Amino acid sequence: MTIIKSIRPFGFLNEFFCEAPFFSAMKADVKETENSYIVEAELPGVKKENVELICEEGVLTITAKAAAENADEKARYLRRERNTAEIARRFEISGIDEENITAKLEDGVLYVTLPKKAPEKNEKHITIE
Repeated sequence: MTIIKSIRPFGFLNEFFCEAPFFSAMKADVKETENSYIVEAELPGVKKENVELICEEGVLTITAKAAAENADEKARYLRRERNTAEIARRFEISGIDEENITAKLEDGVLYVTLPKKAPEKNEKHITIE
């Protein structure tokens, strides 16, 4: 299993210039069980309507958008950390059953369960002449 940290090649610049936690890399754990892989990604303050999951050819992409609510554009902010931001992470996980992936967002943590494919049998029956 290979994990790709970020789809942004210069993601370290975001961490350098932005102190708000959402702007830094999405924190995630990947666990392996007997029958599946489980990705647990921190998405504090993000609503499920603002999360997009795409799995294509063994690559799971999580994209989340956080929007500051009730932002007063006329106000003079001394410090503003609650901005609109978008973050994405990619995970390359081979041997998964893409048709049966499930996900839930609970208490700011996204849980994605990626079932493993059943092992293919390379068994060939040979007829006797």
